[in-house]
This record gives sequence, structure tokens and C-alpha cells, in this order.
Amino acid sequence: MHTGAAATTARNAEDGRAGPWLPGLSGLATLAVAYGFGRYGYGLFLPRFQAEFGGSTGALGAVTSIGYLGELVALCVVGWWAGRRSPRLPIGIGLGCAGIGMLLIAVAPGTWVLAAGVAVSGMAPGWVWTPYSDVVQETVKPRGRTHALSMISTGTTFGVVLAGPAAFFATDSRWRLVWLGAAAVAFLVLAWNIRALPSAPVKREPPHATVRWRELAGRRDAWPLFVAATSSGLIGAAYWSFAGVAVSTANGGNERVAPALWTVIGIAGTIGVFTGRFVRHHGLRAIFVAAQIVLSLSTAVLWLAPAGWGFALTSAALYGCGFMVGGTLLSVWSSLVFPDQPTRGFSVVVAFITLGAVVGPAVLGRVVDHAGLPTAFAIATLLALATLAALPRRSRNRSEGPEGS
Repeated sequence: MHTGAAATTARNAEDGRAGPWLPGLSGLATLAVAYGFGRYGYGLFLPRFQAEFGGSTGALGAVTSIGYLGELVALCVVGWWAGRRSPRLPIGIGLGCAGIGMLLIAVAPGTWVLAAGVAVSGMAPGWVWTPYSDVVQETVKPRGRTHALSMISTGTTFGVVLAGPAAFFATDSRWRLVWLGAAAVAFLVLAWNIRALPSAPVKREPPHATVRWRELAGRRDAWPLFVAATSSGLIGAAYWSFAGVAVSTANGGNERVAPALWTVIGIAGTIGVFTGRFVRHHGLRAIFVAAQIVLSLSTAVLWLAPAGWGFALTSAALYGCGFMVGGTLLSVWSSLVFPDQPTRGFSVVVAFITLGAVVGPAVLGRVVDHAGLPTAFAIATLLALATLAALPRRSRNRSEGPEGS
């Protein structure tokens, strides 16, 4: 009788939940703003910023590390707030940071204001991504959760798709209008999230609320996930920071190559929406290996043959597939490792991504200034291949993977 009562309670709880679309789409829009433009748009416009403000490629690329440090602070606050505050609060703060930061970039008279804008907008991902794990857990029926997480994580690629064509028209001072428009979109998405997200904190059972960050980070079964996350952050930050200037330089300073690169990355990256389905049918390990190999091929092209539109766009297509599937895979993988603490667990994962991202532009920026762009991409290629050692644990069968798609 107790079992029947528990089953009835579980069914009633699930009946109060909905499908994946509302949180999935609001999260997709949020990440499109915070990542697709607020974070990765800087690398797309790096040749333009260099022409406008001066400075070396490595130094300007390393500016992105400032934003990643701010993201680490945001992650710590978000992790502490989980279960205590509505997820609407950190998501709102993050979108506010994205809007204000992009506004500063748009009006920047010099490198200091530009750096401040990059730092403020760079904090946004730390505020917005992980709270959606709780939103999905609380508001979406179990069979739709993986699909919702895949939609949210793929928001980056849709932002990139829009940023690429916008940059085609951002010649001379018109690049400022693009950033003003992006800031306006950030505030519109903020208003949408205020209406769409739950106003109450996501409740957790008392035994789970006492779990400490040290315990989450110290779980041995999570360390392959943390290694993969750190590698993803480092390689991703290096590519987003330096790929645009690499293909522009290799093609005679042609400023239209980088926007084309971003557009192809975004279009190819839409495959990330299907990551949940891929994992369900082929297993976490197989998709992880495939994503890492494709990612390593994308950086190898910029290492060995960045000249020519064909090679540049091939690299972009490979990167879009490898990075977006790999990034979405981390959120699905985290949901399996930390099913009872989704936001706190994923906050730890994103912290490792961010640590890699802090190191990537700073260290590889020095490599660029002293040894050149090809050497930096050679290091990124070797690191992507080495990350294959961080394989997820093998499940007894594929049915143990995430449900839904």
C-alpha cells in the first residue's frame, strides 16, 4: 500500500510539470545572448577592435580571461543560491550583465572601457546556464528533460548564427550599432525570462541540501567529467578568441572570412540539439569520442592550412559540430552524475570549464605573440586528442542513458 501511495504521489507531481518547450526556448534565447554574442562575439570582432584600438593579437585575445574570472565568482554565488533563491534571480542578473557589458562595448572610446565591457558581459554565462538545470528538473516531465537541456545548451549556436551575418555589415563604425542591437536583445530576453520562469526557489529535500561543494568536486566518478570540462573550456576559449583573426590574417586581411566562419559554426552547431538522442541511441562514450575527434580536426585545419576559404569553412563546420555536441554532452553527462543536485553539480562542471577558459586565452595568447597562431592551434589539437583519455564510465546498457530527446 505504501508503494501504491508513493506511485500516486509521483504521478501527481509529474502531472504538475509540462513539456520541454517553454524552459527550453527561454533558455535557448538566454544562452544565445550570453554565449553566442556576449561571450563569443568578441573574438568575431577582434580584427575590428584591433584596427580601432590597437594592441597585439595575443594581448587583446587575453582580455577574455577577465570575463572568465568574473564568471567563476558568479558560479560560486549561483551554487550557494541553489534551493535558496528563485532561478529567476541569477538568470536575470546574468542577462543584465550581458546587456550592460555589450552596451559598454558599443560606446567604448578606448581599450579600458572595451575591457570593462568584455569583463561584465563575460560574467553572464556564470549566472545563467546552471540555474536552468533546476528549472528543467522542477518544471519538465522526466522524459522531456534531456531534450530541454539539449535545447538550452544549443542556444549558443543560434546566437553565433545571428552574430556572423551581423558582422558582415559591421564595417567601419557600424560595428557599434551591432553591439547596441545585441544589448537591446539582451534586455528583451531578460523581460521574457522574468515572466516565464518560476518565482519560487526550487525545493530540495533536506538530506540533499547539506551536500557540500567539496563533496561534489571530490567524487571520483565525476573526475573524467571535470577533465573533459576543463579541456572544453581551454580549447573553446582559444578557438573563439583567435580563429577569426587567424583566418583573416591567413587570407590577406579579408574581414569577411571571420563572419563567414562564425555563420558556418552556428549552422553546423545546430546538430547539438540532437545530442540527447545521440546519447540515447549510441551511448555517452561513443558520442564523447566522436566529438573530441571532430574537435581536434577543426583545430588541426587552422594549424596546418588556415589559408583559403575552403579550409577555413571546413574548420568552422567541424568545430561547430564538435564543440556544440561536446558542450551539450557535458550538461547531459552532469545530469547523470549529479541527478539529485543538478544546479550545484553542474556549477562545479561549469567552474572547471571556466578554469580552462581562463587559462586558454591568457596562456595561448602569449604563445601567439611569441610563436605564432599555428603553434597555438597545434597545442589545442594535441590537447583535444589527449582528452580522449577522460572517457565517461561505461554503462551496463544504453537504456541507462538519459530518457527522451
